[in-house]
Amino acid sequence: MEKKILNISTRKVNLNFAGVLLLAIFLTAFTTSKMHQQMDELTVKRINIIEDDGTIRMVLSNKARQHSGRMDGVDVPFRERHAGMIFFNDEGDECGGLIYGVSGENGRKSSGMSLTFDQYKNDQVIQILNKEMVEGEKIHSSRGFMINDFPQGSTLMQTMRDMEAAKEIEDKNERRKRMMEIQEQGGPRPLVFLGKSRDGSNGLFLNDENGNPKLMIYVDGNGNPKIQTMDENNELKDLLEK
Repeated sequence: MEKKILNISTRKVNLNFAGVLLLAIFLTAFTTSKMHQQMDELTVKRINIIEDDGTIRMVLSNKARQHSGRMDGVDVPFRERHAGMIFFNDEGDECGGLIYGVSGENGRKSSGMSLTFDQYKNDQVIQILNKEMVEGEKIHSSRGFMINDFPQGSTLMQTMRDMEAAKEIEDKNERRKRMMEIQEQGGPRPLVFLGKSRDGSNGLFLNDENGNPKLMIYVDGNGNPKIQTMDENNELKDLLEK
């Protein structure tokens, strides 16, 4: 009797061990397949690329689920953004992106694509842009390469906080005045544009450190070559005029 009970117990142990071993093999195979999967096609609305510690590095998303942006470990309040890719640096701050989209209605649409590179703790300083305003069958376009800069000490989050505070000013004129001051203190300064402007001019446009136009080398919409300078009194001089 004791021998029979012992045999039954042994079989139970063997069955339990076999079950545990089979489960371990299954879990190992499942984990491995999760780590290394090969697919012919993947359909999703958003993909987050992260580091091992969870730091976000890139988001590939449709328009509805696009990341609103992040700086200093804080997500920017929700805002509508176009579909595309948003890049984040080693600290988890947004540092650029590639976006594209079309908006508008009733015969007027805006279509464009933008690749941007951001200044540390601030907004875009290098941009490759294609922008088109569509009105019926007519298209007004600007496309090219741009370089911007920001005043020393300015940061994106501080500028955004100042703008939010300015929105609380009840007087419309005072509110607009304060917003212009904030933009002047911490906003971008356009330095270089190489490309086609909205008026049909194609060329190189150079500004000073404050964003004021200084030198323009271009061909206008009528095919006329131009080399122009702007002095401190905003007087334009055409160097090719006879």
